[in-house]
Parts: sequence; structure tokens; C-alpha cells
Amino acid sequence: MLTACNQKGSTSTDNKIADTLTTINLPDKPGVQSKVENDTILYSDTTVILGRTYYAYSLRNDLFLIKDKQDDTLLIEKELPPNFEFKDFNGDGCEDVMLYHYSSNTGGVYDLILYDRVKKTFRFIENFPDFPEPIKIRNTKFYYSYHKSGCADMNWDSDLFYIDNFKTIRIGNISGEGCNNRNMKDGIYIYKIRGKKETLFTTLPISTIEKYTDYKWGFIKEYWTNNCNDFSK
Repeated sequence: MLTACNQKGSTSTDNKIADTLTTINLPDKPGVQSKVENDTILYSDTTVILGRTYYAYSLRNDLFLIKDKQDDTLLIEKELPPNFEFKDFNGDGCEDVMLYHYSSNTGGVYDLILYDRVKKTFRFIENFPDFPEPIKIRNTKFYYSYHKSGCADMNWDSDLFYIDNFKTIRIGNISGEGCNNRNMKDGIYIYKIRGKKETLFTTLPISTIEKYTDYKWGFIKEYWTNNCNDFSK
């Protein structure tokens, strides 16, 4: 059974919690430490996970870092968006970190840092922005995404994926084509994916989405919910 024992509290940059931020190891200069001043902090937040206190900071020099109460740096990443929040993304009862790309044309693009319950630390998930607007399929390990693919959103894609060993695994794709493209007949093309290999699983008329109150989003939700297990075989 998972234990949900988070306590969350945000902090401002002039809070005393920032005084715990003393030095960090620079990622591009191994072994070299740099002092972090309070006025370099854009935003800070704190949370308690499994009885341990953690502090997260977005800095003006495009660094994001997480430290514990002992002032040890657990994670440091470069060039991440400054806006973030602690949030239990994967439903394991422990808060993770989601960083928001507000400037994205796609919308709903995030970087994700998951909490490692075993090692009591945080792990950065590479390539997570490849899965915009991620939604968890209830009672499964799967998620699906959505993004525009051109022609005023008449072409669109949704990927089915899961996270294993702190890596994203893409196993399915729904590609909607509704723009009368000369190179592709209008329709819904659904693929199974294994690594870089894509195999056409089935096709449906593009008019299928018109049967749903929520249009293509309703179709995507129902299709992945009912068929996600078929793509993991």
C-alpha cells in the first residue's frame, strides 16, 4: 500500500528558508561550488515527503535545484522553465515536480521530475516535453498526450506512453488527418510503436470524432482507455 504523507508549503524569496541555500555544485564544472545569493532566486517552494523536508528553487541563471534539510543538493538541472509546483503526477502518494512551459505554441508542455521513493531523492525525466497535455488513464500505468500537428489543428496526434525506470516509453500513436492533404487521405491512423518502429494497427474515418460530445478529445480518451492494454503486448 502506498503511503500518502505529503505536507506542502510555498515560500517567497525573502523567507528564511532561502538562507539554507548556500553553495551548489555547478553541472558544467564538476567539483566546483558556487554561492547562491537570495536575490538570484526567482521562485522557491517546499514540501514534506515521507517525513523528509525538501526545498526547490528556480534561479535567475537558468538553474533549477532541489535540496534537503541538511543542505545537500539532490538534483540540479540547467535551462528548465522557472515556473513549477510540487504535485503528485504518477499517483504514488509522493509529490513530484512539474515545470510549466508557458511560451509553448502546443500548450500543456511540461518538464517532469519524479520523486524516487526507494532512494529518497528526485529524478529528472528526459524527453517528457514530447508528451504535451499528459493525462493518466485511471487504474493503469499508462498516460496519453495530445498535440497539434498543423492545418489549424485539423491534423493532430495523441501518444500512448508509460514511465519505466524513470524513462518515458512510447507504445502507441493516434494520428488525425483532416486537412485534405494530398499526401495523406483524411482519416484516423492508429499505430503500435516499439522503439523507432511504427506498425499500423487500424484506421478509422475522420468523421468518427463527430460522434463524441467532446469531439476528438472524447474519442482519444475513450479509445486509449478501452484499448491501452492491447498496445503493451
